[in-house]
Amino acid sequence: MATIDIPTMRIQMRENDEKRDAGLTEPDTLEIFKDLSYGPYGIENTFDIYYPKGTDKCLPTIINIHGGGFFYGDKELYRFYTMYLATQGVTVVNFNYRLAPEHQYPAPLEDTNALMNWLIKHGKEYHVDLDQLFLIGDSAGGQLVEQYATMISNLTYAQTFPFKLATVHFKAVAMNCGAYFIGQSGAINQDFPFYFGETVTPTLKNQFPVENYITAEFPPAFVATATQDFLKDIAQPLADLLKEKGIESEYHLYSNPDNSDLGHVFHLNQKTDIAKKCNDEEIAFFKRFL
Repeated sequence: MATIDIPTMRIQMRENDEKRDAGLTEPDTLEIFKDLSYGPYGIENTFDIYYPKGTDKCLPTIINIHGGGFFYGDKELYRFYTMYLATQGVTVVNFNYRLAPEHQYPAPLEDTNALMNWLIKHGKEYHVDLDQLFLIGDSAGGQLVEQYATMISNLTYAQTFPFKLATVHFKAVAMNCGAYFIGQSGAINQDFPFYFGETVTPTLKNQFPVENYITAEFPPAFVATATQDFLKDIAQPLADLLKEKGIESEYHLYSNPDNSDLGHVFHLNQKTDIAKKCNDEEIAFFKRFL
């Protein structure tokens, strides 16, 4: 079973992310609401909402699930990326969820669901259009997008979880550099023991691989990766599976024009043209389903 030094990795990853975002400033064209609360778990259940200034009606709404291997990440490290999305004429929800190993599976899914319930009750106050919801995520967040969208679109699968699902529907989803096919080739907790725990329960075993439960009701999907993404090899198989199920989907393998390395979650770097290209193409994909 793999072991990692989570405290050290958290420090190193944060240093890299802060370096990526150094010098960026928040746009002055947005209404920004920070540190709203959707659940009982303190800072891990807080979120931000952004939408263009002057908005007087509900807008198509993107909900972002951040990445970080299930043990790292927060909304602060995603604010420049998600704020850019909001400048494109949509409302964006950028949220924290409980992280492993302090909180194990299915805590992030339960938190995502709690956020959806909050939006159902209060979202219209912040120009959230509950009839035009989109879900987006990267790395571990891409896996969570895949799994939560599967839960929402497959009632039989949803009933294997210990919480009642929010009554929401996603017009489309986008998954960037995601961690798919967990449990397909071995023990479910082989790659993420700190997240799934040491004991594989019958319920856990029954919930993976998630891909076994994807049906034709899964929302249209944009699947993106990059030439040096360490998860690149599982992106196209997911897109192919979706197409086999009759789901409208697009697969994009991004590369730098000069053939320089383009790695994992490249789309978060708001200083690069290739990130803008990816993010704009995902927004355009979403707008096809309005």
